[in-house]
Amino acid sequence: MSPATLMKFVPPALACLPEGKALLGLSGGRDSVVLLHLLLAAGHRDLIVCHLNHRLRGRESDEDAAFVRSLAEKHGLPCEIGRTDVKALARKKKLSIETAAREARHAFFKQMSRKHRTNEVLLAHHADDQAETILGNVLRGCGLEGLGGMSLATTLDTGLSFLRPLLRTRRAEIDAYVVTHGLAYREDSSNASAEHRRNRLRHEALPLLSEIAGRDVVPLLNRLGTIAERDESFLQEEAVSWFEACREGQTLTQLDSLRELDPAILSRVIALWLREHLKLPGIGFEEIRDVTALLLPDGPAKINLPGKRFVRRKAGCLWVV
Repeated sequence: MSPATLMKFVPPALACLPEGKALLGLSGGRDSVVLLHLLLAAGHRDLIVCHLNHRLRGRESDEDAAFVRSLAEKHGLPCEIGRTDVKALARKKKLSIETAAREARHAFFKQMSRKHRTNEVLLAHHADDQAETILGNVLRGCGLEGLGGMSLATTLDTGLSFLRPLLRTRRAEIDAYVVTHGLAYREDSSNASAEHRRNRLRHEALPLLSEIAGRDVVPLLNRLGTIAERDESFLQEEAVSWFEACREGQTLTQLDSLRELDPAILSRVIALWLREHLKLPGIGFEEIRDVTALLLPDGPAKINLPGKRFVRRKAGCLWVV
């Protein structure tokens, strides 16, 4: 494969690939199979193939795992196959199947990262996935961070670094690549089910929006994501600077200075304090709005937070009790 052909399918891939060992999330579907093929064509062989069997589709799930193992063996790559009961996990934690599956994958990747001593995880999300993610976030009432969707590189609090080389690549390009190279892959039967919200966004919402707009909306949503990610990054950097300047231990000080901030910055300072610094659960838009109201001249001196906590204002400081 020529460098020009590789760059056509993976415009930013070479820039976001790790230099050394990396985990590769391989479901066995067309997207991850194409990513594996591209990585090997680019000479990147220091890969550990990782597959988590969610046990959601019975025999079909087991066959997916067998396919992944066979593919790894074909290319002489180490392979790690995990198993978890996602339905049981969802019931236990009162989560949706999609959220429980994501948590299970993250836990599996973290386990494999410790075993193989690498935090880099390569994933096969593409531009159409990005559009679905952004649209889904809009329906949850997200802010700029949600509008940004997924990033080419994302570092989690756990230390895992997710790299998405195909994020600027369209699904149609991936399909064409599969045909051109005659690649075998597994088809997940649940992808056609209307029970999953993401499938309805893919098969119903996005085509309808494209019909209404009179053009393909996937590039438009991806452009929105790029702009939102850029602006969110700037606002977050400003908020971090203010947070560090106004923090003393667990307390926020210099309230007079905070009152002068634009709400876009102030809300992020409050979020940094409550979510990331104090790591309090259940902090959303309403909680941040209510804490911001403490700074108003006629605002309350105390507001309640989830988990029987509350924020107090006294002597020019905010703290959580």
